[in-house]
Amino acid sequence: MRDKRIYATVAAIAILVVLLGSFLPWVRLTGPFGEFTKRGLEDDSDGIITLALGLTAVLAVAYYVFSEGRGLLGSGALALLGAGLTALAIVDLADVQGRAAGVLGELEELASEDDVPMAFVGAEGLYMVLLGGIAMAIAGLAGSAAALVPVRIPAEALPLEEAASGLTPLEPPAAQTVGEGLEGAPAEAPEPEAEAAPRDG
Repeated sequence: MRDKRIYATVAAIAILVVLLGSFLPWVRLTGPFGEFTKRGLEDDSDGIITLALGLTAVLAVAYYVFSEGRGLLGSGALALLGAGLTALAIVDLADVQGRAAGVLGELEELASEDDVPMAFVGAEGLYMVLLGGIAMAIAGLAGSAAALVPVRIPAEALPLEEAASGLTPLEPPAAQTVGEGLEGAPAEAPEPEAEAAPRDG
């Protein structure tokens, strides 16, 4: 099924992006004394959560691909996991300075002083999680929508008895000709007239 392969491929790429982003820097602190980063899996960062959700999404996409039928359960799980990853990345981006606590330590305290120009920004790993989560949610929703669309089976692909049972519309019967009877049977041919008796001379 071509559509199923497309959705699964997009979801697989999104999962890979999320998993890689979990290991990359999430927060970057820049100031007069240099640049420092905090990775997604360091200290109390949420990278462990995104990593767990990404690994769970691997199981979901595997179920979606290898399950019989349209895999509605797998695609629905992908959509929910993608939405969760997207929400988590948005929350972390909204509170970058708070997420930088721990590893940055004293540098974060320096950043709070007015006389030290510092800047906390989201790093590439966090944006990768965000983009991967959005792509995963879209692929899951599209797969779920495709799974809910009924499949049209052509009449010629069905056995004769199933096609005749009304599962699929059959071709309209041929119009009856004038020579056919009311019940669809051919009308009886008229009997030949008796030969005329020979006349007496």
